[in-house]
Amino acid sequence: MKITQFLRLLRRHLVLLVAMIFVGGAAGFGITALMQPSYSARTELFVSVPTSGDPYEMRMASDFIKERIQTYVGMVGTKSVLEPVIADLDLNTTPGELASRVEAISDPETVLITVQAKAGDADSAARLATAVSRSLTERISTLENPGKTDSSAIDLIEANQAVPPSEPDGPPQWLYIPLGALLGLAAGIAVAVVRGTYDNVVRTKNDLAAVTSAPLLAAVPEDREITYRSNRDEPAIGGVRGESILRLRTNLRFAHVDEDSTVLLVSSSHPGEGKTTIGIDLAIASARAGQSVVLVDADLRRPTVASRLGLEGSVGLTTALVSRLRVDELLQTWGEDGLHVLAAGEIPPNPTELLETRAMTELVSELAGRFDLVIMDGPPLLPVADGLVLSKLAHRTLLVAAAGRVRSRTAAESVRALDELGAPIGLVLNRAKMSSAEFDRHRAYGIRAVVPAIPEDADCPDGTVDQDGSAASVPEADEASAEPPAEAFEGPETRPMPLVREDGGVSRS
Repeated sequence: MKITQFLRLLRRHLVLLVAMIFVGGAAGFGITALMQPSYSARTELFVSVPTSGDPYEMRMASDFIKERIQTYVGMVGTKSVLEPVIADLDLNTTPGELASRVEAISDPETVLITVQAKAGDADSAARLATAVSRSLTERISTLENPGKTDSSAIDLIEANQAVPPSEPDGPPQWLYIPLGALLGLAAGIAVAVVRGTYDNVVRTKNDLAAVTSAPLLAAVPEDREITYRSNRDEPAIGGVRGESILRLRTNLRFAHVDEDSTVLLVSSSHPGEGKTTIGIDLAIASARAGQSVVLVDADLRRPTVASRLGLEGSVGLTTALVSRLRVDELLQTWGEDGLHVLAAGEIPPNPTELLETRAMTELVSELAGRFDLVIMDGPPLLPVADGLVLSKLAHRTLLVAAAGRVRSRTAAESVRALDELGAPIGLVLNRAKMSSAEFDRHRAYGIRAVVPAIPEDADCPDGTVDQDGSAASVPEADEASAEPPAEAFEGPETRPMPLVREDGGVSRS
């Protein structure tokens, strides 16, 4: 995974990372609040053997001590040593429980025994270490002098007394909060990487490029600044989304520059990916560019083109195929640019068989001979076979893939199905997420919304519209002193172009 892909993955899971940081920090705070502090105190015992001062005798004594000292270290946790400590300090515990709080260690190169004890406060730890060292001394003295003589074979002397510690054991308790936050961040990154590794949802142009070698003709963004208008007669749109539709139209014209007419099928893998919206937008944009365009609603299972454009949908394609009426009698005109629309008509009981008839082939050929561009809004490819049938009648199939909705293997399956039929494919990434840099580039070039004037009989006579589509009042000013708004100098206005939403309304940005 490249660094840019990793950073993009982290940005996609930013909410998860922030949540994990807070969870880790809260867990660290909870540990700090619930954790009881522990203090450790230690004392050191010096082990010696009485000698006459002879070097040989002293060497033998040193070897004797080193052999015995490990035995003394192991005696610290025994019942015979800890029971006197419990009685002396009046502790409410057992020798077994107390043994987990005390230990003795010794360096093989020295004759020192370090006795260490833990307690809930510093003074208790110091008292416990002192009591354990004294009980150990007494117990060893008893074992080494079983005859109760005045002289002992070995002596244990307290070399360093136990001192109450000034700080508890371990790191400072406040350190658990940032440590927990860091662990939460690490866990969030791990989850993001795992999800990114196994996540096969198409989100970017690179995701589509990894699925197929088919050309990506356009990436249409999901512009959340789009405001909606209910007026279907004079819609207008500019902005980033409109520029993406214009790019798609231009790419298609260059792809078919040597052809007199072009038949396009607009489809998708599954319903809900915005294929109908893209088809309508492309048809309107092409008509505005001066092409003669006919939009055919070839989805004979769930037709929506007529309802979105406010046209009659009871007669259309099925009427032409079944009753053999002339196409001129069934075509409807939408808008001022001469966009022709052939609605779906009545839903037949056998859509696939009807689309496979010779009448359908002849109808498409007739439309291709009369119009510069024929756009067929087909059904999804994977649920039914209708789309594959229509792809054989089209010069190119536009496969619309919705970012964040369709999976890579689903898009690959649709492309593979079209490849098996030899159908040329063009990809359109719908609802693409644009980076802030891309939006800034558009904004710097002056791509902004263009709002048509409101009729004189509207509630707002001055013809001004707010961003939300509602009427807005403008303060009166003298014409001589009036200055153009600042945004008028941001760049050239984009040409108004209507777009139709998936819910049936007309949108602009």
